[in-house]
Amino acid sequence: MADIDKNVLGESEEYEPEIVDLDGEPFEIIDSIDYEGASYVALVPYVEDLDSEGDEIEFIILKEIEKDGEFFLGTIEDDTLYAKIGDLFIEHFESFQKEE
Repeated sequence: MADIDKNVLGESEEYEPEIVDLDGEPFEIIDSIDYEGASYVALVPYVEDLDSEGDEIEFIILKEIEKDGEFFLGTIEDDTLYAKIGDLFIEHFESFQKEE
C-alpha cells in the first residue's frame, strides 16, 4: 500500500463515491488507470467523513478482470508490476496537487 494526501481526491458536492465490497468491508474506488492493455483501480477504505481521517490515507491496487462478460477485481501477483502501477497512481495523484 502507499500513502496519498486525501486532499488529492478533491471535493465536489456532486461527487458520488463508487463503493465495492471486499471481504465484507466497503472500499471506495478513487482512481483507475490503464497500463499495457489492462485496467487497474486504486481503492481506499470507505469512510463517510474524510475529516475524521488523518492527513494521509493508504490505497490498495487491484486489477480489473473480465470473465464471461462480467468484471471482477483481482490481486496483482507480480510484486514488480504492483510497484510500477503504484508509482503510476502516485504520479497521477501528484499531478492533481501541482494543478492546485
